[in-house]
Amino acid sequence: MTNLSCTQAQQMTNVSDDSLLRLAEQRRSVRQYTNEPVNRETIDKILTVAALAPSSYGQNPVEFVVVEEREQLSKLASCKRIGAPSVRGAAAAVVVMADTSKGELWVEDASVAAGYLLLGAEQYGIGACWNQIHLRDGQRLSASDEIRQLLGIPDRYEVLCVISLGHKNELKKPHSGEQMKQGRIRYGKY
Repeated sequence: MTNLSCTQAQQMTNVSDDSLLRLAEQRRSVRQYTNEPVNRETIDKILTVAALAPSSYGQNPVEFVVVEEREQLSKLASCKRIGAPSVRGAAAAVVVMADTSKGELWVEDASVAAGYLLLGAEQYGIGACWNQIHLRDGQRLSASDEIRQLLGIPDRYEVLCVISLGHKNELKKPHSGEQMKQGRIRYGKY
């Protein structure tokens, strides 16, 4: 491994580029989608971004199941007692889950990966919405248990969330980073 000076590291990472900030400001939860499918290449790119998320101890316990078939999307949406309407109307949904045998910090690892997935979707112009599954009731069992049964996922996995994906059929005003951080950031102590 080569040691870099701060200046060299800044030059390599283009620190003056605010594109990630702009992407984060633009990203909003989208729950309404057009009927246009999301092509597999775009989904693969989004999942590549998600797979690059860091994990505790480098265990990489997070895995994904992509659901695209309309009937299966409807069944997936019903696995949560209060429902997941954005999943029912999506072109695809990604089940974000983790192998709990790879460590106790699976919720944190899956959360980071899901955040990367949401940013990846925005990067490629695809609407996305997080639908919480962990600690939610299903129709008969926990929502996670019902999704595992529906999709044939082994018992050692827990489902954190299902992220719906589709071409946006609603436009939302971007957030302002300056407004969103007001009163929420402190240095040194509270």
